[in-house]
Amino acid sequence: MLRRTIPRRRRLGLIAAAGAIALAASAAPLTATAAAGCARVAASVNEELRDRFGTYGDTAGRWTGADSAYSVPLPDGSIAWIYSDTFLGEVDANHGRPLDSPFVHNSIIVDDAGELTTHTGGTAEAPESLVKVAGADEARDWYWFGDATVHGDELQVMLVEFVKTGDTMWDFAFAGNGVATFDAATLELRSVVDLATDGVNWGSAIYEDAEAGYTYVYGVEDLQSQKFAHLARVAGGDLAGGTWEYLGESGWSTDPTASKRILEGVSNEFSVSHFQGRYTLVTGDATEILSSAVVMYRSDSLEGPFTGKTELYRTPETSGNVFTYNAKAHPELGDGHTLLVTYNVNSFDTNDLYVEVDNYRPRYVDVDVKVANGRCS
Repeated sequence: MLRRTIPRRRRLGLIAAAGAIALAASAAPLTATAAAGCARVAASVNEELRDRFGTYGDTAGRWTGADSAYSVPLPDGSIAWIYSDTFLGEVDANHGRPLDSPFVHNSIIVDDAGELTTHTGGTAEAPESLVKVAGADEARDWYWFGDATVHGDELQVMLVEFVKTGDTMWDFAFAGNGVATFDAATLELRSVVDLATDGVNWGSAIYEDAEAGYTYVYGVEDLQSQKFAHLARVAGGDLAGGTWEYLGESGWSTDPTASKRILEGVSNEFSVSHFQGRYTLVTGDATEILSSAVVMYRSDSLEGPFTGKTELYRTPETSGNVFTYNAKAHPELGDGHTLLVTYNVNSFDTNDLYVEVDNYRPRYVDVDVKVANGRCS
């Protein structure tokens, strides 16, 4: 069956008249002094991951591309790569996708010392999303995956539900949040729990603070042309069964409507990690329409303020119909000076995703950050 529905991207905030993508971004990765001289930044493609996932996507007859690309270390030492919209099937001799390629809204790849295994629902012959909205028509109501965390022997993945509001590919709206709990060893789905929300897309980033005993969950208030980060936390780290608290103007509260804005200009997906002694937020620059810039902010607290905006990279793919989005860091795969950063690639012309598989595959970049004078303010 011919699929003409482009993988739907809440991440752009739907600001996108087609003419907006004509803006041309710099095609060169940034290697320059940034943020008023506070850091020296150099970036290069991570060829090992590019080739590992590229070869697997081209030859395995399973996963051929996806977006989101969160990563979580599992208890056995493997890495779970968490994806939203996912293409499956074969890659043809021209490095394209057949028009009848299977397509699902979420999936996971487990990377066990370089051996990759794709997990979806359904069967290999008739794959389905790993998690589906109970009783819903997935063409009209579906889950995308947010960030994830391990709690005991469970992998907990944030769910972001969207529903169709019309017949065009951009007619959809945020409908709610949930948590999917999997057996961390087998990825068998154990439960799906709905969460309270007040318009915030929770699950944009997760930070585990073992010393404080909290798992922090960042979310996005997506107003399309403006995006604001919010912060919640769960004592003990059980996202499905624990008590959620939300950071508001008067401190922490169990009332989700009390949640306050802590930073403007984040993408719908980003990362927060403790890097070089400070909390570091990496995101696509959502202060510009369809920006090719990947930036970081720093803070002495998980609550912010996040300041010292520093440009890390310019995505060379951004041109014409092709756009990039949802950059994030993967601290477990970097070191004290280097962050592994991924970002997603897509196109406003659905045909591009079938003509060339690389037009819908994540990219992997090593960003070396050397801080001058001890810190970026």
